[in-house]
Parts: sequence; structure tokens; C-alpha cells
Amino acid sequence: METLARLLEAAKEYPIEITLSSGDKHRIPHPDYIHRHPNQKDFVIYPDKGEYFSVIINPAHVVQLKKIGRKHKLVF
Repeated sequence: METLARLLEAAKEYPIEITLSSGDKHRIPHPDYIHRHPNQKDFVIYPDKGEYFSVIINPAHVVQLKKIGRKHKLVF
């Protein structure tokens, strides 16, 4: 959990994409679109264009975090 928080804070370039163990991918266009859930264990991803609902994710299910752009660069 703390590792994901540190990676998100350290990311210098956005947008980034989070891939979960289920294969679901979530685009984070800006740091304001993801916050720690009040339970302090999970994260809330707020909707981007074309999405209507917030998503709550457990950091244990994050398998990839990468920058979206011309050249995809793995963050971890």
C-alpha cells in the first residue's frame, strides 16, 4: 500500500495507467484523479472522460503501473 502511494507521488509525468490482477486497466490523467480511501488501505480512482463511476482498488491487486504516451515506460 505504501509502495503504491510512494510511486504515485514520485511519478513526474502523467497520464499513467494502472493494471490490476484481473486485467482491468485504469487511466490516471493527473494526480488529482487518485486518492487514498478513508479506510487508509485502498485507493479511489475518480472517473476520466467516458467513465461514470469511481473505482476503489486494493493496492495488492496492482500488477503494473506505466506512463501513457508515445513510448510506454514502466514505472514499476
